[in-house]
Amino acid sequence: MEKKENKKFKTDYYAQAIFNIALAENSVEQSEEELKQLKDAVILNLDLKKYISDPSIKEGERINTLLEITGRKAGAAIKAFAAIMVILGLAEMSEQIYQDYVAITNRFKKQILINVISAIELEGSTLKAIKKDVDTKTGLDVRIKNIVDSNIIGGIVIKIGERVIDLSVKNKIEDMRQKLKSLELKGEYFGIEN
Repeated sequence: MEKKENKKFKTDYYAQAIFNIALAENSVEQSEEELKQLKDAVILNLDLKKYISDPSIKEGERINTLLEITGRKAGAAIKAFAAIMVILGLAEMSEQIYQDYVAITNRFKKQILINVISAIELEGSTLKAIKKDVDTKTGLDVRIKNIVDSNIIGGIVIKIGERVIDLSVKNKIEDMRQKLKSLELKGEYFGIEN
């Protein structure tokens, strides 16, 4: 248990350090995007993860490889993070560090991130309308991220922290299926198999 808490402390610590540098250079949002880009590359590319963790390769070469992912115009916060990721071997923690960074950014901006999951990418005007509605209902300034998931079929699912508002067609079909299964017609059950 102590190791897990210690690891969590470290990710908070690194995320806070990245945030402080980004804040000082007025690039909090840019740094969030660059950090996401970097952690996605490391998480999704096993060869890259092995490469940046290989002590037989010079640290400078491994750091430069990470910097090529975000481009040479990356902010100081991300350059610093790329260096400490290689030097301290933080590849395994990159997802949690990113999540911690987003949480710190949200607290700083007094915002909350909500995920709007849909079958297709939603138009900006639709996302703005959802944002306005959620802002009004929660009293917060929400940040919206649209996630495309073809399993939704249609409609949307809104995730606000641990809360889920499921307005998807898939959910409505499942509700209908459960209602049909529970109907009893002349002593026999009426429903859908499977």
